[in-house]
Amino acid sequence: MKVFIDTRLIEEDDYLKLKETFPKIEFTDDLKSASEIEIFFGLNSLLKKVNLKEYKSLKWVQLYMAGFDNVDIKSFKDEGILISNARDIFSITIAEDVVSKILYFNRDINSFVKNKENKVWKPIANEYEIYNSTIGIIGTGSIGKEVAKRLQSFSPKSIIGHRRSSKPVKYFDEIYTNDLGLSKIIQKSDYLILAIPLDENTKYLFDYKKLALMKKNALLINIARGQIIVQDALIKILEEKKIRGAALDVTDPEPLPKSSKLWEFDNVFITPHNASSSEYMKKRLYQLTKDNLKRYLDGLQVKYLL
Repeated sequence: MKVFIDTRLIEEDDYLKLKETFPKIEFTDDLKSASEIEIFFGLNSLLKKVNLKEYKSLKWVQLYMAGFDNVDIKSFKDEGILISNARDIFSITIAEDVVSKILYFNRDINSFVKNKENKVWKPIANEYEIYNSTIGIIGTGSIGKEVAKRLQSFSPKSIIGHRRSSKPVKYFDEIYTNDLGLSKIIQKSDYLILAIPLDENTKYLFDYKKLALMKKNALLINIARGQIIVQDALIKILEEKKIRGAALDVTDPEPLPKSSKLWEFDNVFITPHNASSSEYMKKRLYQLTKDNLKRYLDGLQVKYLL
């Protein structure tokens, strides 16, 4: 059995551990031996180089990302190839990133940084609190749950979530469904956090009409995908001062062009699709690789099947 590993995301010593743990497997980091590869572990972008007609032995693809909107999942399934993602690997880091973005605005971090640069001692009295606020999280998957878990420690009035099913979700006080429920969450939330996957139902879901439902003192935080939001509509909302601000880890397109007006707003905090960055990421991917590979070899269902 030949297994491809994208070694850019696995430390060298962990790659050697995999070889020691599974001595009967031939590991490779070279996609050229296409017809012999049975299992693929790697980034979504590498799959653009994969012609399924050449990968005659391929039986399972393990994506090294949580998102899969840029992968033609159906083409793999049609060929009987298993495909799974890394949905829990980045949740903790992204959840901490969400907290940092909220605190960036609430504690007026940008103003204090500028004051330090100019050697200005100037207290700011009227800062916001998460305490007793309403937090709306669109998407209650692994990322949404980790975000809710952390924000519960700030004692908000409520954390409300939106998902397809009304089934209760841990760390959420209330769950809403359908488009009417979505509108209610948008209207109620002091912090509106987008944590949904990009698909045909969510692409450009947040247009001007939906964004205009937000409270004037509300923050919009997007750690999902840039195309969840109609970006021109968001710019218009910001120009009209209809919301307090927006924290964007993702934009449409990426990288965000220098010509974009989003760069010019003082109440927009932009990070370059960096929310998942962590010193522990590679270790978690190694553990997922080892655990899921063992499950596959033991004839068990691999985790995080799509």
